[in-house]
Amino acid sequence: MRILGIDVSHYQGSVRWSDVAASDVKFAFAKATEANTAIDATFEQNWRGIQQAGLFRGTYHFGRPAGDPETQAAHFFSVVGQLGFRDLPPVLDLEVADGRSAQQILEWARAFLAKAEALFGRKLMLYTGQFWRGPLGNPNDSFFAERALWLAAYTREQSLVVPASWKRWTFWQYTDGSHNEPARVPGVPPCDQSWFEGSEADLDALCTGEPPVIKPVDCGAADPWPGVHFVWPQTPAVRGTAVKAWQEKLRALGFAIDADGVYGPQSKVACIAFQRSRGLAPDGIVGKATWAAAFAS
Repeated sequence: MRILGIDVSHYQGSVRWSDVAASDVKFAFAKATEANTAIDATFEQNWRGIQQAGLFRGTYHFGRPAGDPETQAAHFFSVVGQLGFRDLPPVLDLEVADGRSAQQILEWARAFLAKAEALFGRKLMLYTGQFWRGPLGNPNDSFFAERALWLAAYTREQSLVVPASWKRWTFWQYTDGSHNEPARVPGVPPCDQSWFEGSEADLDALCTGEPPVIKPVDCGAADPWPGVHFVWPQTPAVRGTAVKAWQEKLRALGFAIDADGVYGPQSKVACIAFQRSRGLAPDGIVGKATWAAAFAS
């Protein structure tokens, strides 16, 4: 059994997601980020629209191996935020070399995935195809084999070649909307389309299910970490008493920050400064280690 889905970015403009949901499409991926700082102009409306239409939703980061992998992973997470009900695993789109060697790109991808997975609390998927089999030399690597494959290949099924690290594809992007007999999908201009190999129950199994109840986590600090990452940008903004407590702690440590209970751009700048002062990765995200370092000071 196979299920049809699409993926979109700013190239498709404004999508009528209710019309898309009335078709055979059951899932959709939206581009979120690229490189260290770029955010797709339509991500927020697509991310919200996919969910409101009742579709399974996913998102991806277009990787740029010329940039720092952990910075890009943190950027991806800061834009997408915590995942929830019917959210598919986030995706690393790996299809450009940026002048790097095959070995450098593979090391970059490992570092990106490790950082992103620590932030999302989920294993990511990898989107690739000919790029893996050509420029990367088609490596058979057990690290990547542990993650699902979204195969890019605009060809007939009998001509499909799965990259060496995987035995099968989970998603197959079979068309860019013009080649290989795409389906007619209302509400959206021609776009990439993919098959999922399995049933809706299988698709649901890839998702997080109901968001967990977050309980404080004892991380050895005077105040327990609240179990929620503080990130910026995120819509809606992360706010609350835990954010205010962290801001007040940084103010007491001499950092320029307002204790307004909202994690915004000023809080991110202060967070990066604090992380650098403590030898932590300066990603601007308040997670367990950053929280512990602040309250242990």
